[in-house]
Amino acid sequence: MKKIFLLFFLVVVFTGCATVKDVSRNFAGTSTRDLEAGKADSVYQVYSCSMADCFAAVTDVADENNYYTFMQDEARGLIVIMNIPGCVDTTEVGIFFTALSGQQGTRIELSSRSSPAKKEVAKVLFSELNDRFKK
Repeated sequence: MKKIFLLFFLVVVFTGCATVKDVSRNFAGTSTRDLEAGKADSVYQVYSCSMADCFAAVTDVADENNYYTFMQDEARGLIVIMNIPGCVDTTEVGIFFTALSGQQGTRIELSSRSSPAKKEVAKVLFSELNDRFKK
């Protein structure tokens, strides 16, 4: 038992707590590290709405298009959807929300390791949101 504790302690000390946390998320299947890293290549739009209104609208659009909502965290400004038509059912698309300062609105970014999935969701989502909110 002491060896296991010592090994765990050394792992935490040399790799940091974030790595241990991410390992547990990977094991549980809820890590968003790849989606967050892919934000550099994300597609985005800015809408004149509060973050809460944008979040609710994106949730509605996802439901209307039969996307599977894998993860939803309004506090973090994140929705992860799957079941994108024309893509493997388990392909994830991350939808990130960033409140912009002042009355500028909310930035909605789409990130995925799959370019076709990201483009398909962008086409559907941004078209629907353009109808609901003026850019």
